[in-house]
Amino acid sequence: MKMPLPEDGDALFEMTPMIDMVFLLLVFFMCASQLSTMQNREMEIPTATRAVVPRERPNRFVVNIDRDGRCFGGTQEMSMDELRATVDDLRKVDPQIKVYLRADQKTPHKYVRKVMAAMAASGVSDFIFGAFKPDGPPI
Repeated sequence: MKMPLPEDGDALFEMTPMIDMVFLLLVFFMCASQLSTMQNREMEIPTATRAVVPRERPNRFVVNIDRDGRCFGGTQEMSMDELRATVDDLRKVDPQIKVYLRADQKTPHKYVRKVMAAMAASGVSDFIFGAFKPDGPPI
């Protein structure tokens, strides 16, 4: 049996799958941007004119310290013992864990030293500190 061949006409370009893909990408990036900001708490971080944007910041465990000295692993409030236990658990997964330490500009330095001592007790020595660059976004 001979099959009829389609006529040679203009090729049709289907837009529906492309529109679906654009909407899926839009939803993905909206969700991904929301997840990346969930680790940071609202606070006034210190200003540093010579601050440099680190390349590996998104891959770090975020520790926030508010002006009252309360400590947060991401956005979850933790005591020093809970923070140390969390970091110990994270070190089991990644022995080379790095910390991004953000403190409010009105936080007394003694609280920052306590958090750094807790991290050092857990074996973490790689810190970067959050700062606001006057001519750019917060680092």
